[in-house]
Amino acid sequence: MLKSKWIKFGFAFLVIFLFLHFIVPLLILANLEKPPASSSHFINTFEESKERFLTYEESLNQNWNTVKRDSLSVDGDATIDLWWADANQQKTNLIIITSGVHGVEGYVGSAMLDIFLENFIAPLDKENTGIVLVHGVNPIGMMEMRRYNENNVDLNRNFIYNWDTFDKEMNTDYEDLKAFLQPENKISTITWRDLKFYGEIAKTVLTDGTTKIEKALLSGQYTQPKGVYYGGKDDEPSTEFIKGLFEEILLTEYANILHVDLHTGYGPRYQMSIFSSGKETMSQEEAQEAFGYPLVFTPDSDEYYVTNGDVPEYFAMLKEEIAPSKSLYSTTFEFGTMGDGLWASIDSVKRTIMENQMIHHGSNDEHSKEILDSRYREMFYPSEQKWRDKAKADFIQAMEGVLKFNNMIE
Repeated sequence: MLKSKWIKFGFAFLVIFLFLHFIVPLLILANLEKPPASSSHFINTFEESKERFLTYEESLNQNWNTVKRDSLSVDGDATIDLWWADANQQKTNLIIITSGVHGVEGYVGSAMLDIFLENFIAPLDKENTGIVLVHGVNPIGMMEMRRYNENNVDLNRNFIYNWDTFDKEMNTDYEDLKAFLQPENKISTITWRDLKFYGEIAKTVLTDGTTKIEKALLSGQYTQPKGVYYGGKDDEPSTEFIKGLFEEILLTEYANILHVDLHTGYGPRYQMSIFSSGKETMSQEEAQEAFGYPLVFTPDSDEYYVTNGDVPEYFAMLKEEIAPSKSLYSTTFEFGTMGDGLWASIDSVKRTIMENQMIHHGSNDEHSKEILDSRYREMFYPSEQKWRDKAKADFIQAMEGVLKFNNMIE
């Protein structure tokens, strides 16, 4: 009798094991989101995106007398490209849009640059308003569908104002949680890796709490080059190029400057957020009313967080030093993808950790990379048409509100 029970238990265990090890990965593969074909705004490769960006010269030349292109080659055809169209008469207003600081996020950024040209060239007063459009700040990350650059650096943690005085060892929380955030072994079958992650995060939350995990991730870390959210040890080439651009802009005649940095990931899935800089003096309610937009995060917002090496924060600090009399509104448009609930946050952490683990240590399972690549892409570049349509509508509404507030359109 006892032997029969053990046989039944062993058989049940074997069935469950085979199901989890072989069947579940195949079910996941069968249900992966497939990226749609490139559309009028949303396209799928860096090469296509760059090619389209370079065609903007004709449209810009039809509206502005002086148009110039600049670029930086990070590696061969992996270039940062920009168009600068100067106001035709009085240089009063300047609009700057940067995209692709987090490489894979550059595909939504590319779409928004295209939508900007389609919707906002006409209402701008070209006599006193110029524009600067920047494509692919992190071109290799964009090519490889990664958030990080060729050196595994998160460029939105790399815009440190003064590296000589910056404490690279300030993120002790990351060091404490390194074993969880930065596993140093190959990924096994995706089912077992998922289950292991949920066990690890449950243990970590019980031991250290959710706040410590958030602080370890969001603030950036500067000691683990193979870790997540690594901010580097000095200016990356892309960072140096954009820092030089910001300085050049601040030394021009333009007195009223608007800068929008385009990102994806954080926030409600179907609602883009305007993420104000730490120098914003308006409350959340005041900013939402001023821009005529339903979601603006300001320093008084419960959800607001500060990161080291953030692009708009750097621009604002540079302005205070070299052009204090100018008006600068530098902000982030953040297109939420995963959602803002607890499960969405856990899923985001899982995808972040496992993508990094795959990059540095690989996998013993042939299906794991395909699954993780799809999950990671969807975290920053959703395939869903409903999401893309809403992202376009939100961008137009937010841009119109910010331009009106800064007296750049009526």
